[in-house]
Amino acid sequence: MVYYDLFFFLGLFPITAILSFLDRSAEYKNLILILASVLFFSWGRPFAVCLIFLSCILDWLISAVISKNIEKRALCTLLLLIDAASNIGLFLVFGHNYLFDDIKALSFESYIIPLGIGYYCIRGFSYVYDIYMGRAEYEKNIFCLLTYMVSLHFMMAGPHISYSKLEPQIRKRDTDGRKLNDGLVEMVLGLGKIILLAPVFERIKLAGLNGREITTIGCWLGMMAFFAQYYFMFTGLCDMAKGLGLVSGFEYPENYTDIEADGLFTGLVRSYNTTVIDFFSDVFACKRVNNPAAKAIVILLCGAAVSMWYEAKLSYLAVGLAAALLIVFEKLFLSKPLSKLPAWLKYVYLVITAMLIFGGLYFDSLYGYKKWLLALVNVNTRYMLSTAVKYSVLKNITLIMIAFFIVFAPAKNLVLGLWKNFSRRSRRCYGITKITQTVLTAFIFVLCIVTMAVQTKV
Repeated sequence: MVYYDLFFFLGLFPITAILSFLDRSAEYKNLILILASVLFFSWGRPFAVCLIFLSCILDWLISAVISKNIEKRALCTLLLLIDAASNIGLFLVFGHNYLFDDIKALSFESYIIPLGIGYYCIRGFSYVYDIYMGRAEYEKNIFCLLTYMVSLHFMMAGPHISYSKLEPQIRKRDTDGRKLNDGLVEMVLGLGKIILLAPVFERIKLAGLNGREITTIGCWLGMMAFFAQYYFMFTGLCDMAKGLGLVSGFEYPENYTDIEADGLFTGLVRSYNTTVIDFFSDVFACKRVNNPAAKAIVILLCGAAVSMWYEAKLSYLAVGLAAALLIVFEKLFLSKPLSKLPAWLKYVYLVITAMLIFGGLYFDSLYGYKKWLLALVNVNTRYMLSTAVKYSVLKNITLIMIAFFIVFAPAKNLVLGLWKNFSRRSRRCYGITKITQTVLTAFIFVLCIVTMAVQTKV
C-alpha cells in the first residue's frame, strides 16, 4: 500500500485518525498506530507481518545483550556486526529480491515488500547502533520500539529519526488544533506533488529521452524532467509522512531541504534525503575523521553505501562513487574558488554536474549513457527539438512554472516573503491569506482525489 492509494487516503487514514482520538493515552495511540502500520506494510503480502515482528525482536534482543555488556567492546562489536548483517540480508532479500531469481529458496516475488523495507532496516540497525555508541538506553518496553520500527509515517520515503530523539514523543504526545491543521495541509500539498506534478515531468522525460527520436533540447529537458519527477515524488511522500506524523502528534525533521547555490554540489547531495545522508555519514564517521586521506576514503565508502541502499546495481554504485569523489574534491580543493562565483554561475555548475553524474541513474548501460552525453552537445541528432517534447512542455506550462517556484529557492522565498508581509498588514489581510490558503488546499485535495479516482477506474 502507498500513501496515494484511494483506499489509504479515504479509508485507512481517516479511520485510524478517528480511532486515535478516542483515548488520550500514548499507549492506546501507539497500539492503533502499530495495527494500522502492520496492515499498511503487509497489504497484500501477509508474510511481511511475520518478518516485521521477527526482525524487530532480533534487534531488541541484540540491543539488550549489548546494553548489559557495554564494557566488553569486542562482544558488543561482534553483536553490532551480526545485527548489521541481518538487516542487510533482510533488505536485499525483501527489497531487492530480483537478485535471487535463480535461487528458488530465496525467490518469492509475490511477497516482495515495497521500498519502505530500506527505511525499516535502517531504523532497526540505527537503534542497536545508538545503544552501542551509548547515545540511547535499552528500551525495555518492546511495544515502544515496535511503534518506532513499523510506523507507517516513515515507511515510504523517510525521514529517518534515531530512536533516542523520537522516544519522548512515543511515550507522551498530544494532538492540538495547530498540529491537526498543519498536518492535513502538509498531506494535501504532498499528495499534490505526487499526483499532479510528478506525472507531468514523467511525460516530458519519456518524450525527451525517447531512444527512437533523440534531440538535443529533448535530452536536456528529458533528464531535468527525470530529476524533477523523482524529486516531487519523494518530497511529496515526505510531506505526507510529516503530515501523518503531525495528525498523530509527532513532529519530524525535514528530510528534503531547499537547494541553495552556496552549498555547491555537496549541499545539493545533502539536501536530498537529508536524514538518510546524515545516518550513513554518522556510521562511516565522515564528520569525525580529520585526516584528508582518511576522510576521502570514508566519504567514498559512504557514497557507495548510500547508492547501493537505493538500488543494488553497478550503475548506481558508479554514480554514488562519482558523486562522492566530486564531494571530496569540493571539500579539499574546489570550495574556495567556487564560492567566489556569482550565484547564477553556481546554479549552472549545479545543473551540469548533477546531470553528468546523476544522469547515469537513468541508463542501464554505458552505451545509452554515452549516446545521451553526445546528444547533449548536438552529436548524432537530426534536429534540436521534437514535436512530442514541445507538446508535453506547452501543455503543462502552468504546472511547470509552479514546480519551478517550489524548487528554485530564491523565487520561492520571494513569493513566500511577499505573502507573509501582506498577511501582517492588518487583521483583514491575515484573514484573506488564511481563507485563500484554505480554498487552494481544498481545491488541490479535490483535484487529486478526482485524478486518483480516474486513474483507478482506468
